[in-house]
Amino acid sequence: MRRHGEWMRSLDERILERLADDGTAPAWMIASDIEIPRVRVGSRCRVLAEADFITREPREGFADVWEISSMGLLYLAGELDADHRRPLPAPRPPDKVRPGWYAGFG
Repeated sequence: MRRHGEWMRSLDERILERLADDGTAPAWMIASDIEIPRVRVGSRCRVLAEADFITREPREGFADVWEISSMGLLYLAGELDADHRRPLPAPRPPDKVRPGWYAGFG
């Protein structure tokens, strides 16, 4: 029995199962196979990568390719509790951070 994490969505399991069955794939191909919008699949792939359930292989000029990791396979086998692999929130991009003077610090 799989142990879901509070951070997981039902879409995450479908992505992991797709990658475990068919190997590597870009987000658009996964989205096409499971009939979910590509933007949502790409977003969840980044979250799963932060939790080390999948890995990303960047390709210059092409869509990134995603592959299931050993942690992802352990989760699918029911041998890993997803709450122990909580993804870290991504840092805010530098151009989206307010300057110090905005809050009165500078």
